[in-house]
Amino acid sequence: MTDTLKQTKKVWVISDGVPGHFNQSKGVLFALQHLFELDVCWIDLKLNQGFLRRPLSWLLNSTLPDLNKLHYFYRGDVLPQQSPDIVVGAGGNTAYAVIWISKALHAKSIFCGSLRHLNAKLFDAILVLEPDLDKPFISLDVSPMAIDQQVLAQQAEQWRNEHAVLTKPVWTMLIGGNGAGAIYQDSDWKILAEQMNQLAHQFDIRWLISTSRRTGGQAENILKQHLNDDIIIDAVWWSEAPRQVLHAFLGLSDRVYCGADSMSMMMETISAMRALVVYYPFEFNPDQRFGGVLQRIERTELATVQPISDLSNMDQDSENVLKPLKYEPSEKLAQLLKDRLFS
Repeated sequence: MTDTLKQTKKVWVISDGVPGHFNQSKGVLFALQHLFELDVCWIDLKLNQGFLRRPLSWLLNSTLPDLNKLHYFYRGDVLPQQSPDIVVGAGGNTAYAVIWISKALHAKSIFCGSLRHLNAKLFDAILVLEPDLDKPFISLDVSPMAIDQQVLAQQAEQWRNEHAVLTKPVWTMLIGGNGAGAIYQDSDWKILAEQMNQLAHQFDIRWLISTSRRTGGQAENILKQHLNDDIIIDAVWWSEAPRQVLHAFLGLSDRVYCGADSMSMMMETISAMRALVVYYPFEFNPDQRFGGVLQRIERTELATVQPISDLSNMDQDSENVLKPLKYEPSEKLAQLLKDRLFS
C-alpha cells in the first residue's frame, strides 16, 4: 500500500449532511488514500420523504430503474458528468442512492449504515461494527475515521507551539449532552466535576476539556463552578467560544474520557489508539444497537464503561484494564477493502 505510483480513482461520496455520517465517509476516503490517488466529488442528496423508503427498497431489490428518475426520490446536487469508479455513502437514507448510482454507472459501492430492507448482495462492501458477518459485510472494531498517528502528532505540535509547556501528564475529558439514551441532570455535571478534581489529585494529571453543541451553557456553568481551576490546562466551552481541538487533545493525551452519548467521539478516540474511559449519567437507557456497541468495545477491552459517580474509583493499576487499539485502523480498513474489492 506504499507504492510510489498510485492509480487514480474517481470517488463520489453521497452525503445526507449528518455530521456523524459525514465523518464516516471521510474515514472511508482516508483509508482509500492508502491505496489510490483520489478524485473526490461530494454529492449532497436528501430523501424527499420518509415514506419513500419502502417503495425504494422494493424497487431496487427487484430492478435497476433509470438513473434519470433519481430526482423523484432525492433532492440536492446534480450528478456530475464523469462516472465514478467508487461510490461511498453513510447513513440509511443514502443507501438507496449509493446502490442505485453505483449499479447504474458500474462503480464499486462502499456503504456504512443500516440497509433499510435493501438486499445486502447489491453492495460490494458494507462496513459494520457487528462481528463475524459474511460478505459483503466487513466487520470492523471501530467506525471509519479520518485519523492516524501522523495527524495527531501534527495537531499536538501545533497546540504546543501556542500554549505553555506541559509539566504534568494530561488527560482529555470530552463532554457531550442529552442523546443516545443519556439524560443529564444538574447533579450529573456536579458529580463529573468532582470526579475530575479527584482524578487530577489521585493521578497527578491535568485536564484538557471540550464540551460540545449538546452540552449547553447551564451545564458548562455547573462544571466551571465545581472544577478546580489549577487542574485545567485548556478548556473549550462550546457555548462561549467553540474551537475544533479534538485531534490536538487526542494527540496530547495518554487517556481520554468520553460521554456514552457520543458514538463518534468514542470511535475517534479508539481510532487514535488512546486509552478510553466511557462514562454515563444516572439516567441512561441506550437502544439495543447503541448498547450493543458499548458492550462490545468493553468486552474487547477497547474501553471501560462506568457511571459518572465511579470514575475516581479506578486504582493505580487501571492502565492494565485500559488497552488501546494496537494497529492503525485506516491501514487495516485499506487492506480489507483492497482484498475485497480491488485484488
